[in-house]
Amino acid sequence: MDKVNILKKKLKSHLWTDKPEVINSYLHEQRGNLSGKSRLLLKPKNTQDVSEIIKICNKYKISIIPQGGRTGLCGGTVPSKVGNEVLITTEKMNKIINVDEENFNIVAQSGCSLISIKNAAQKAERFFPITLPSQESCTIGGNISTNAGGSSVLKYGMTKDLVLGLEVVMPNGDILNSIKEIKKDNRGFDPQTLHIGAEGTLGIITAAKLKLFPTIKDKAMAIVALRHIQDAVKFLAMVKDLCFEYLSSFEINSNIGMELIKKHFLDISIPFENKYSWYIILELSSNEKIFLENKLDSILEKALLSKTIVDAIKPQNIKQYNNIWNTREYLSQAQKINGPSIKHDISIPIKKISYFLKEVELRLSKIPKKNLLAFGHLADGNLHFNVSKPIDVNKSNFKKLKTYVNKTIFDLVYDLGGSFSAEHGIGKIKINEFKKYSSNEEFMLKKKLKKLIDPNNIMNPGKIFK
Repeated sequence: MDKVNILKKKLKSHLWTDKPEVINSYLHEQRGNLSGKSRLLLKPKNTQDVSEIIKICNKYKISIIPQGGRTGLCGGTVPSKVGNEVLITTEKMNKIINVDEENFNIVAQSGCSLISIKNAAQKAERFFPITLPSQESCTIGGNISTNAGGSSVLKYGMTKDLVLGLEVVMPNGDILNSIKEIKKDNRGFDPQTLHIGAEGTLGIITAAKLKLFPTIKDKAMAIVALRHIQDAVKFLAMVKDLCFEYLSSFEINSNIGMELIKKHFLDISIPFENKYSWYIILELSSNEKIFLENKLDSILEKALLSKTIVDAIKPQNIKQYNNIWNTREYLSQAQKINGPSIKHDISIPIKKISYFLKEVELRLSKIPKKNLLAFGHLADGNLHFNVSKPIDVNKSNFKKLKTYVNKTIFDLVYDLGGSFSAEHGIGKIKINEFKKYSSNEEFMLKKKLKKLIDPNNIMNPGKIFK
């Protein structure tokens, strides 16, 4: 009897399906670039189910691919093409366990969608800050496993900064639970932190305790136009000086990005008729009503007088507000519709961003400038730098370009003291870069920890490490 059949025999039938027509939708990543095979999909409802599954898998050395909402961008939830792994989805583990308004926290199963977390917090007159375009379908377990970022990182931090406790099923089936009512617990180093950003390679997160904040009671937003990228950096410094504690978003886009939105989303109105080179979406927020509109007006006036920015638009209603944000949130989708692209999620010291963009243009001079799209979270140095396929290059030749493009960009990022992975994780597509651009000491320590915690290498093999 093969291993998959052993697992099926030992588990209750409601925990698994082997129907290809059901399993098929779990075999692909959302961009459509990666896919694999699997003969079995496991659907636990609670932590005990997960523990039971993993104990059997560990005993018989059955490899497991954990999955949440499958919205990751690095292939972290995609099985191999060999098909010898089983899939385990947390989609049925979707209950809000507790909302503690008084102590500003929420406890939820890992399969809860991000939007369900945000809605539960809002119902309790609290605020959960992670903001992602995929919030309707991504899960909080996946957010934690990849240490997701988003547009609110500047004010609230990465996902790791919002985790107060985790329940994790370890590779041997043991349950590690650090979810407690107390705030202080100073018993040496905290093992739960190992699982944040581990992409399911050290265990499966089954529940989480998360930090909440007071509801947003005042908000002000504008989109501004700039001629040069260095002006965006100057404008950021100006906003920080004048309004640092209220700055919650500072998103950059370019005329190239606006053109893509205009081309593929006719219902989105393009600000300024896309007459300028660069755009910033600036948002201020507070849990107090302090008339942020006045503060924003003061910032814009100063920036216009100093010629740091050349124009600005403030939304006058919720429709205009959403429209401005849509020019940013729909950008990745627009590029996907437009055709193949080589995507990069990089982090660069803010003061070096202008140099990076000029230098990378020079190094990739054979690629038309209109095919180089830069956008992202400027205030925390996180750029998404994507290279789309030129119209006169066929798909085969474009694929061959990928190695050269990646090396060019990542080498430059490394030389500038940046990171090849800012918020999307490593998965299976950045394994080589992880080793190349990490110190030997860091890489070997992480590899030793993986071996120690998961000696049979059953947890998400082929991700992060070869």
